Amino acid sequence: MRILLVNYRYFISGGPEKYMFNIKKMLEDNGHEVIPFSIHSTKNVETEYSKYFVEPIGSRDAVYFNEVKKTPKSVWQMFSRSVYSTEVKKAIQKEIKDINPDLVYIIHFVNKLSPSVITGAKQLGIPVVLRLSDYFLLCPRFDFIYQKQVCEECLTKGYKTCIKRSCVQGSKAASLIRVFSMKYHYLIKVYDKVDAFITPSEFLKNKLVDNGFAKEKIYCIPTFTASKSEVGEPQVGTYGLYFGRVTEEKGVDTVVRAYEKMPDKLLKIMGDDTTEEGERLKTYVKDNNLSNIEFLGFKSGTELENIIKGARFTLIPSIWYDNLPNTALESFQYSKPVIASNIGSLPELVIDGENGYLFKPGDADDLKEKIMLLDNDEKITEMGLKSRSRLEDRFAPKTHYDALMKVFEIVRG
Repeated sequence: MRILLVNYRYFISGGPEKYMFNIKKMLEDNGHEVIPFSIHSTKNVETEYSKYFVEPIGSRDAVYFNEVKKTPKSVWQMFSRSVYSTEVKKAIQKEIKDINPDLVYIIHFVNKLSPSVITGAKQLGIPVVLRLSDYFLLCPRFDFIYQKQVCEECLTKGYKTCIKRSCVQGSKAASLIRVFSMKYHYLIKVYDKVDAFITPSEFLKNKLVDNGFAKEKIYCIPTFTASKSEVGEPQVGTYGLYFGRVTEEKGVDTVVRAYEKMPDKLLKIMGDDTTEEGERLKTYVKDNNLSNIEFLGFKSGTELENIIKGARFTLIPSIWYDNLPNTALESFQYSKPVIASNIGSLPELVIDGENGYLFKPGDADDLKEKIMLLDNDEKITEMGLKSRSRLEDRFAPKTHYDALMKVFEIVRG
C-alpha cells in the first residue's frame, strides 16, 4: 500500500511527531511505501519529497506562533491556514497526482496546513484517515483549559466564550479567527469528508460521540512506542522524572510544588524548558534555592532513554484532558511505575495501586503522598513489572499495526 503521511512538522517536536516517525517505520517494515507531506523547516528530516512541501508561516526557522514575525504576508498566511488554504490544497494535489497514493493518513494540520488537505485528497478520490491527538474539533484552544482549570463552556454556551476570554494565544483577534475557522469548517462540512477518525483514547472517542460525531467513523487505537536502544533489565532508579513539554497544561508546576515539600528527594525535569512556563519554573526554583530540582533541557535518542532508565518512577501531572501521552508508554517500556493525574485518558493507562498511582490534578499535597508511597524498592520493582506487562498487553506495536490496517482496508472499500 502507498500511504501519503501528512503532518505539519517533519521533525521531532512532540508526541504527534514521535508517533509519525514510529508509524512510518512500522509501515515501511511491513512492506508499505510511506511518503510525507509537510511544511518546509530548517529542522526537517531530509526527504526527497520536500519538493512538494509548502512554505511555513513566516520563516523556515520559526516553529511556534510567538516566533513568527508579524508582517502583512505572515498575518494573511495565519488567517488562510487557519480557515482554508488553496495554496496547500494545490500542493497536496500535485503530490497526489505524481505519486498516486492509496490513502492519505493525516496526523496534524491545524493552523499550519489547514483542512484543505482533506478536500484536496477527496476531490481526487483518495480516502482520508485523520488521527486526533488533541481536542481541536471541539475546543478552540485544543485543550479545554481556562485559567489552569478544565473548561467546557464552548460546548455548553457556544464559542462566544472563547472570544470574550481571548482564550487563543491570549489574543481576541486570534480567538476570533479560530472561532470563525471552526464555524466555517462546520458550514462547509469538511470533517464529513473524513472516512475514518483515529483516537488514541476512549476518552477522546466518547467526547466526539457525545458532541455529534458519527460513532461508526471513530476507531480507538491506542498508540505505541519504539525503543532506539536495548531496553535491558529493569533498574530501580534514584530520582523522580518528569519528561515532556514544559507548558502550563502539563502541570509541571504541581510537581515542583510537591518536591519543594520534600527537599531530600531528587526531581529531574527533562524537556524543552525555554517555554514561558519553563522559564517561570526555573526562576522559581532558583529564587527559592530548591537544590533538589534539576532541569535537563530537551533530550532525545539514547540520552533520553538512559535518563528514563535511571528514574525510580515518572510523573504525568497534567491538568488538562491529556490524550494518551507517549511519556506513559515510554515509562512502561522501561518498567517504571507512573504517578499521573486522575484526568482524561490517564486512568486508561495507570491502574491505581497496580502500575502506579493516580492523584487529584493540581494537588501538590496529594501528589506528595503518592510519591512517598514509592519509597519502597520492592514496590517500585513490582509496579514496574506491571507497567511493562500493561504495555505488552494493551499498547504493543503489533496490536496498533493490526488495528490500523483494518481501518485502512475499510476506507479503501
